[in-house]
Amino acid sequence: MQITITDDGIKVTDALKHYILDKFKRLERITHKTTAIHITLSIENLDQVAKALVHTHGTEFYASSENESLYPAIDDLIDKIELQINKHKQKIKEKRHDRSEKYGPEESKEL
Repeated sequence: MQITITDDGIKVTDALKHYILDKFKRLERITHKTTAIHITLSIENLDQVAKALVHTHGTEFYASSENESLYPAIDDLIDKIELQINKHKQKIKEKRHDRSEKYGPEESKEL
């Protein structure tokens, strides 16, 4: 998994970089298909903004969060991404379940 951090008006310290990497490693528990993550950190209207684009096989997830401090914005951002991934996984699981009911083995007919 490749993680790219882009800063726009914010100096990314080593401590901040390690914090981000530790937080986004949580995604490996949820999905093993993550190929790349692009994180953008910026300042807008006195708020710290964190944006993330997560690439997986066939799907992209995007979230944005802003807060007065960058660390809570990152925490909120990872929560939003995890929620999107879990919803997507649930949707796929439901489709598979519906398909198996539709095309499953037919009940035996009594003569």
